[in-house]
Amino acid sequence: MITLNNISMGFTKRTLFKDVSLSIFPKEKIGLTGPNGAGKTTLFSIILGQMESVSGHVQIQKNINIGYLPQESKFHSERTVMEELTEGDVRIRKLMSEKRKLEDKEKAMTDRYGDVLHELEQLGIYELEHKAEKILFGLGFKQEDFHRPILHLSGGWQMRTLLAKLLVYPYDLILLDEPTNYLDLDATLWLKDYLGSYSDAFVLISHDRVFLNEVTNYTILLEGAKMTKVKGNYAMYEQQRDISLKSMERRQKVVEKKRQQLERFTQRFHAQPNLASAVRNKRKMIDKLEKFDTPQDSKSMGEFQFSDIPSSGYVVAQAEGISKSYDDKQVYKDLSFEIIRGQKICFVGPNGAGKSTLLKMLAKVLEQDSGAIKYGHNVETGYFSQSRLDVLNPNRNAFEEVISSGAAGTPALKARSLLGLFNFRGDDVFKPVTVLSGGEKSRLILAKLLVNPPNFMLLDEPTTHLDLDGVR
Repeated sequence: MITLNNISMGFTKRTLFKDVSLSIFPKEKIGLTGPNGAGKTTLFSIILGQMESVSGHVQIQKNINIGYLPQESKFHSERTVMEELTEGDVRIRKLMSEKRKLEDKEKAMTDRYGDVLHELEQLGIYELEHKAEKILFGLGFKQEDFHRPILHLSGGWQMRTLLAKLLVYPYDLILLDEPTNYLDLDATLWLKDYLGSYSDAFVLISHDRVFLNEVTNYTILLEGAKMTKVKGNYAMYEQQRDISLKSMERRQKVVEKKRQQLERFTQRFHAQPNLASAVRNKRKMIDKLEKFDTPQDSKSMGEFQFSDIPSSGYVVAQAEGISKSYDDKQVYKDLSFEIIRGQKICFVGPNGAGKSTLLKMLAKVLEQDSGAIKYGHNVETGYFSQSRLDVLNPNRNAFEEVISSGAAGTPALKARSLLGLFNFRGDDVFKPVTVLSGGEKSRLILAKLLVNPPNFMLLDEPTTHLDLDGVR
């Protein structure tokens, strides 16, 4: 269906991938993995024609329909959720328009009219509403949500609507960029089962090992400007990689032993004229020995710990009778609780239950309707928002963000060292926030927390967008 021939892509001084070739065939379920910033989303943009590679070309089979779920997007639609799923596909709108025109011209008995009806049937026009309901329920929508205007939905629910739309209509290939980011556990499990039985091809960017292993039958690793495609899920790729590494290590030992033998000979006899020819031959043999590319350390984060944190009082935070509503939806009513020093608390619940709302109120970036939230003695908060740009300034670069979060007089070297810990090296520290990938934004927020460590952290989905190594 799709062939990439000798594609190279990079920005300024950084090469994302060089001279890579790849084919995607029907029915393949591909997991696309790699470190944050390796170019996974960029690869999607090249396939979709949204970006042009520096060199090479992309061949796409004629009449191939490709669907795309971006990592983050605003869904600009005047329709309701159900209307978007049953009327929002451009192919159906075009065919329905042609059907009406043929009917107006009394050409309902023509061959073309029959072709239009057949194409609509192929697109599942008569089953759309039933299929849409099934998928919407699976993704966590309630019946009353079906007829809500999309513009009235939160960003996360808009992304779910876009995902549902991709699953309702038939595509030859769908490109899914971290589709589980805005899903709760139940919806993620439903999507896992749905993709497991999906009959057409997809390429899935995900940093969830379990999810990748359950739904994919091919793996593409994008790392170090190279692209590797292997048959099997991520677990099978890891097995093959370990076998290859062990095999290379064995060959390397044999070659190194041979190299040492040859070098000892040349060092011992290089000054003897009668053995000059033999020494030259040995040196040629050394030059011809197999060269090995040492695997690069691709960790997106170094080891770190929060140190020199001032202790807070025994009671860190106290909520007294807080209530919060959105329009006519009551999220919290007369809620009271205490958070004690040393506690590590996890908020669990379905989407819309108010987890992010409670964290925002605790972080004092959202005001409760009634009641009070009080901090204990010497409490310093650090807030990691699910919407990364809530805590990042799009007008700054990475270095400026870290410096601005530190105490007055924070040395530039300390800021750069922290950024290096999170894989911002060289000129990467001056990358504008607006061009950072989702994973890079997450790592930048962690660096900001480390430059001036808090003793009360409020983390809203901190592993979202982080790559497999970062999550681990």
